[in-house]
Amino acid sequence: MNIALGIVLLITYFIFIYYAAKGGNLLLGLFVMAILWAGISLIGGTVTLKDINVGIFQGGPETFGPTAINIIFGSWFGRILIETGIARTIIRKAVELGGDKPSLTVILLSIVVTAIFTTAYGVGAVVAIGVIVFPIMLSLGVSKNLAAAAYSMAVGAGLWLNNALLSQAAGTMVLNDSAKYVIGSDWYRFGGIAVAVSVLTYIVMILISTRKLNKVHAWAAPSTDTGADAQVKDVSIWAAITPIIPVSIAIAFGISSIPAIIIAVIWALAWTGYIGKGWNAIGNVVEKTFHDGVADVGLVLGFLLFLQMYIKSAGYAKTLLSPIVSPILPNSLFLLFLVFGLFAILALFRGPLTIWGAGAATFAIIAGQGIYPIAILFPLFYITATAINTNICPTQSWNVWAIGYTKITVKDYLMQTLPYVLPMAFVLEMIAYFMFAAA
Repeated sequence: MNIALGIVLLITYFIFIYYAAKGGNLLLGLFVMAILWAGISLIGGTVTLKDINVGIFQGGPETFGPTAINIIFGSWFGRILIETGIARTIIRKAVELGGDKPSLTVILLSIVVTAIFTTAYGVGAVVAIGVIVFPIMLSLGVSKNLAAAAYSMAVGAGLWLNNALLSQAAGTMVLNDSAKYVIGSDWYRFGGIAVAVSVLTYIVMILISTRKLNKVHAWAAPSTDTGADAQVKDVSIWAAITPIIPVSIAIAFGISSIPAIIIAVIWALAWTGYIGKGWNAIGNVVEKTFHDGVADVGLVLGFLLFLQMYIKSAGYAKTLLSPIVSPILPNSLFLLFLVFGLFAILALFRGPLTIWGAGAATFAIIAGQGIYPIAILFPLFYITATAINTNICPTQSWNVWAIGYTKITVKDYLMQTLPYVLPMAFVLEMIAYFMFAAA
């Protein structure tokens, strides 16, 4: 009986993979999967009606509360950088430093974007900064394909250290009896390496793709400001370091993510003159940016809350899946990381190797066997989800926007990005094996 129910669970899993890859609504898909897996587990006697009521559909979203707060604060911080003019100033300085060299200017712009998104989060921040960066890149003569790829990959490079996304992943990769992964010094060491590898990857892509471009004059790049914004002065160098403050003090002093963001916001307001404008001015900018930040991640939070329902239901289904899945799981950690590295492309289109899609079911099945600790599973899954899905996948909201803004085809976008990103994902999986699993 239990074997038959386990087979039914696997059938629904493969149907869900197909549904996700075809672009189905994931929020509703996860809700249906939560119902199906809870119902099958109820038939198999591994869950009670009380568990379904309290543990899955009530407890799932409730336990995600702390992670949701981290996501909101990260999105708010992104809006602060935009509203205070900090992001605009840093971008303008990067253009000035690039001079008449298109490749150098694109590289500097991409590095600036990466620095910003080590802390900033949310599609709103990505779009607001993108509408400044894209006209500059395109005016330099780079192709639309390269502009979209460089910007998307620059955003993705920062996410290895972005606490909003890291907390989101850690809060997602939890089953009923699993400890939550703690973002600490081990991860920051790997995250720093991952940022460096990601930056090197897009630098190589930019240099190869711009090798035939002629020099341009600095005046060929349009101003980063238009209209009323043209009268806004550059912020000081002290304000310009704001994007790296939260990550820096979190690593150096062990300050938690939300206090680190609050410190950075106060710093930004002080060095951009808002503190001197009075209490009402401070209140207005805080209210506006917080409102916009929450709106930016509203749909993301909805998806993640429904995902928690499914993750919880999967935790109860593990007893039914274990007799089928355990014998076929790799008994070598190196083989597991190798498989994820070689087949990282399966994270595309919300496939079975991204936790932001059908990979949530993959994680539930593997983690549910109780063979591998979360300290190993977290980097294993986070790498494919970040290197492929959030970095360049056409189903990721900000990548969809970048493709639409530059008016390129998905095929051209993937042809530009995949030759560079797939080797990067493989390299990072191998590095992660030696840092997390081989020790």
